[in-house]
Amino acid sequence: MLIQEKPLYEALTSGTLRGFATDVWWQYNYGQTFPIGWGSRLGIHKLPNVITSNDQAANADDVLERNILWGSQNLAEFVTGTQMKREVRLDLGY
Repeated sequence: MLIQEKPLYEALTSGTLRGFATDVWWQYNYGQTFPIGWGSRLGIHKLPNVITSNDQAANADDVLERNILWGSQNLAEFVTGTQMKREVRLDLGY
């Protein structure tokens, strides 16, 4: 997922967006334009209504087992022609 930093910051600080959580936070490493370092140039990661992590949610308890279970269920539903419970709905934006 790519997010434009300035509109996100403005939405979070104006109250348009009440909060933001992400499991993937970036590291800038592009010379003088983006010197090596973690976090937002605008300090998004320091706002009180923001939660970030360094891509570690996949290590939470039972995530692997749940993903295998859900993946197996999705495959079985697809193969049998059953309506998929966890179908991606691009028309709804997810």
